[in-house]
Amino acid sequence: MKKRDAALAFDGAERISEGDAEAFKCAGCGANMRYEPSAQKIVCDHCGSEVDIAADTNVTERDFSELEEHRWAEAGLKTVRCDNCGATETVKGDEIATVCPFCSSPLVLEEHCFDGVKPDSLIPFSLDRQKGLEACKKWLKKRFFAPSKFKKNINVNTIRGVYYPVWTFDSTTDTVYAGRLGKTYTTTRRDSKGNTHTEVKVRYFNVSGTRRNYFDDVTVNGGAFVSDKNLSKLQPFPQNRYVVYSSEFLAGFFANNYTVDPYTAFKTAEDRMRETIRRQIIASYNADVVDYLNMSMNHVGKSFKYMLMPVYITATKYRDKLYNQYVNGCTGKITGSAPVSPLKVSVVSLLGAAVIAGVVLLLKFFGAF
Repeated sequence: MKKRDAALAFDGAERISEGDAEAFKCAGCGANMRYEPSAQKIVCDHCGSEVDIAADTNVTERDFSELEEHRWAEAGLKTVRCDNCGATETVKGDEIATVCPFCSSPLVLEEHCFDGVKPDSLIPFSLDRQKGLEACKKWLKKRFFAPSKFKKNINVNTIRGVYYPVWTFDSTTDTVYAGRLGKTYTTTRRDSKGNTHTEVKVRYFNVSGTRRNYFDDVTVNGGAFVSDKNLSKLQPFPQNRYVVYSSEFLAGFFANNYTVDPYTAFKTAEDRMRETIRRQIIASYNADVVDYLNMSMNHVGKSFKYMLMPVYITATKYRDKLYNQYVNGCTGKITGSAPVSPLKVSVVSLLGAAVIAGVVLLLKFFGAF
């Protein structure tokens, strides 16, 4: 794997160590700089200076033997923890991260860096926070039963950008299989009274063989705070936007630490691979029924990537219950949950009942009943 230290074109910014933290300071005015998605640059809000990021698009997979290498103990990063939901986030050392993006509770500064596997790559945010907010508001407009007060509570201060962890796996597999499959067919018979009956029967046959499969980027959720269902709804994330991990993209954003270790994630990926192979074998025989199908899958080669995906997250409480919306930070695709207003439901129910009653009265008036 090609190893590379993330670098800035330091014509307008300089790295300054502040104890254990590392800040990106504007060379013009000394203020902190942040990553701006719309410009794809590091910018200074104080004086307007911009600095290009030397992004490397040569993203490669790692062999499993490298799992214990490349631990994430990078200078300039710190860990913050939420005592309410348990989320841990990695942020730039100069960031003031006070509110959890998942539940809006206060964050507590940890004294150590996250000592896990270092990300191989990420997809930078291409939508800024305002675009993420607009996607949320557009989505909420379609939720007629959501309380109006709840909709108004979502604003630019309640949406936060999070680089969310996923594992991706590549593998070439050889599978030996044997089983008994069946195809359904129908027969028609006539009973003693002359009535015809159609019966569905199964014609079974034995199968065996080998199969080679090539799996690319089987993606597994690496965190615990966005459900598999919601993460699936946010996909796809554009593969042509992959870049080698660079901490400069984290400036102004959170990086959610993984809670699913790579070995556990790979077991999930293996289950998906087996299910894919199973479906393909059954389909290759045009079978309708499976009596049994035994498979032995072996990996000829396997590799992985630890990636960070861009997600805008809102965490809004309504009547003591938390509701999240999630926005793909590249495409604007959105999913999430919202409360239901009992008043709106009651009004619609009453109106529906009134319409039905009116129709019944009209039908009675015209003698339909």
